[in-house]
Amino acid sequence: MATVVTTEQIRALWDAPSPNATIDRGDHYPPVTKDDLGALASELETDDEGYPLDDQWELLAAQLNGEAPDEPTSTVGQDLLDEIRDARIERDRIKAEADEKFNALIRAAVVSKKASVIAIAEAAAMSRARIYQIRDGRR
Repeated sequence: MATVVTTEQIRALWDAPSPNATIDRGDHYPPVTKDDLGALASELETDDEGYPLDDQWELLAAQLNGEAPDEPTSTVGQDLLDEIRDARIERDRIKAEADEKFNALIRAAVVSKKASVIAIAEAAAMSRARIYQIRDGRR
């Protein structure tokens, strides 16, 4: 189980002079770095200098501790995640089919000798080496 990260630890890390400062989260979790805080803070309300407002430290702690405000129920959240995975799988399938069709066109164009490899490469926005790789089935 991860060590709970407190708002005091987050503020101390934020203000730490060393860019290598971290918050230890236990043996099975990576430490929290200043870069981690910066990435999370990009979604927070800050003052003119980029320092999180007082009420935003709790949100950072909640994010680091795996909690999210207004998190959907586990069933609804899991359904949404399943839908995202299914969409990604479908996108990858369509992309693979399109890539194979594209590669077949490249191979046919090279074999037909109706256009030079240089012209095919320019039309495909690829290098000649890549065209030959496709022709030879190396990629």
